Amino acid sequence: MKRWKSFLNLYILKLRTVNIFKRLFVMFIFVTLLPITLYGILLYNKSSDIIQEKVNLSIREALTQISTRINEKIEKVRNDSIEISYLEEIQDVLIDYDNYNERMKNGVKIAVTDKMSKKYVFDNIMSEITLYTLAGEKLNVYGNSTFTVNLKPEYLNEFLSVCYSRNGACVWKAINHNYEDRIAPGVNIDKNKILLGKSIKEKTDGKIIGYMVMAIDEDKIRNLYDKISSSMNMQVFIIDTNDIIISATDLNTPIGEKYQNDTVLKKIRNSYPLAGDNFHLAEQNAMLYSFPIPQADWKLAALIPITYLQSDLKIIMKNFLFIGVIVIIFCIIFTFAFSITIISPINKMITGIKSFENGDFSSKFEEDGNDELTILARQFNKMAEEITQLLDNIKMNERQKRKLEIQALQAQINPHFLANTLNTVSFIAKLKNETSIETIINAIIELLRDSMKNDDSLHTVKEEISLLKNYIIIQDYRLMGKFDVEFKVSPQVLDLLIPRFILQPIVENAIIHGIEPSSKRGLITITGTFDRDQLFFSITDNGVGMETEDLVLNSRENPAEKKSRFSGLGVSNVNNRIKLMMGDQYGLKVSSEKGIFTTILINLPVITKNPKLESREERHV
Repeated sequence: MKRWKSFLNLYILKLRTVNIFKRLFVMFIFVTLLPITLYGILLYNKSSDIIQEKVNLSIREALTQISTRINEKIEKVRNDSIEISYLEEIQDVLIDYDNYNERMKNGVKIAVTDKMSKKYVFDNIMSEITLYTLAGEKLNVYGNSTFTVNLKPEYLNEFLSVCYSRNGACVWKAINHNYEDRIAPGVNIDKNKILLGKSIKEKTDGKIIGYMVMAIDEDKIRNLYDKISSSMNMQVFIIDTNDIIISATDLNTPIGEKYQNDTVLKKIRNSYPLAGDNFHLAEQNAMLYSFPIPQADWKLAALIPITYLQSDLKIIMKNFLFIGVIVIIFCIIFTFAFSITIISPINKMITGIKSFENGDFSSKFEEDGNDELTILARQFNKMAEEITQLLDNIKMNERQKRKLEIQALQAQINPHFLANTLNTVSFIAKLKNETSIETIINAIIELLRDSMKNDDSLHTVKEEISLLKNYIIIQDYRLMGKFDVEFKVSPQVLDLLIPRFILQPIVENAIIHGIEPSSKRGLITITGTFDRDQLFFSITDNGVGMETEDLVLNSRENPAEKKSRFSGLGVSNVNNRIKLMMGDQYGLKVSSEKGIFTTILINLPVITKNPKLESREERHV
């Protein structure tokens, strides 16, 4: 934890060596570009997935449509082959082929052609129909007899043998010109064929009486998917269970030959008989889709280049990059303008603070707005005004302090007070010839000695109580024992230091304003305690009390009342002296209830040794 904290502090120190403008500029660029970049990447990936899925779905739908159309077409051809095989003309010629002359054979062809033409006017993909007897005799019954399919003997025998073994089921085979013996090889050489062969059974006993081979031009099948595949840039081909190519969009693909790409074949075999499986072929940079054509036990395969699948993504990427560049430029401009709105006021503040540091207290910031910098400028202006006011107050307090010091140094026993006291002494001397005169005179002497000392000096609580007792002796004789005084001062505070003449003016105020006007016997209770770093004195009298407690602290004494005191130090004077010497947090608090009591609480700091006057002023002013 400490390592991380030290690392963080070091990082902050490093950053603090860079000016605010650069930090703000880098920060705004970072916090804008990073989210935009991350969001862009996420958006691109999400869009890529969505578009890929839609393209994939579109391709699947197109290939499903192709496989369905081919399957339907193959099914129709199969059904037609069954119907054609049971035509009366077909049955008769195969059963009694040896007794048919050329005219009769030609009549069969005319009859079959007529029926085929009537039934398949618009939907016939068969180019020819050829019959083979069990002895291998050939008879063309539909199509151009000049250019009929003429399989080489080895291929023909193999094909018819398979037809025979399938016992009437359809047998499919794709061929090219290499499978044929042609009189004119250059004629119609580009016509690849798809053959449907089957054995023909007699209607009555189901005995095989011959074979029928129906030829379909390969381009008739290719036309079923060529337009769709071209629009999607697909390479489509159809293969059978022996991996022989049945049809293909690529005209250079050898129809009737085995497909040579083992990787593609392996993928197709793994997908079969599932519909719509797709695989990524990295070596060909393409996607492979495979669909079954169950009517012929074929497989439709389509290779689609990855570039085609990603063509829309490239457009999106270009648009995104364009928008990204625009956003980056906008962010840079916005960041620069935004940084200026912060740096400009800060620079003005720095200039103003330097002027303030050089003594120009009239420096002010004129900032319009409602942001934090405006608030800071206003607070600085307010602080400057307060500092100016404080300087004026300090000057005024210093003048007042000097005045109080002079008053304290010059304070002497008031002549009227001295006259009254001496009259009291004279009166006592006349009435009683007692030693009490000595007591009161000694008390006066002690008070005179204390009053001639420096007013700002500190002495112990014990010395202050001794001074206070001398004063009480004099007042007790003056008022003929009208009051009692009770001291409850903790012994622990007796050696603490306090300013001189702090308690005496308070007790004097209690006697003059509380006890003397009252008709009952007076009681003054003086307590002294401390708590941690604060010293507390409480002076309570049971005199006449007052209605407004603040009056004793805030009002100025009239000259006649001032003359009747022992010195010029009244309660408000004591409060001001404490605040000037010790600080504003210290002073007097008054609580009173009319006709019952008055309590003055004195709050002072705990001082255990007598510091120099200058150091006390520095600590508490």
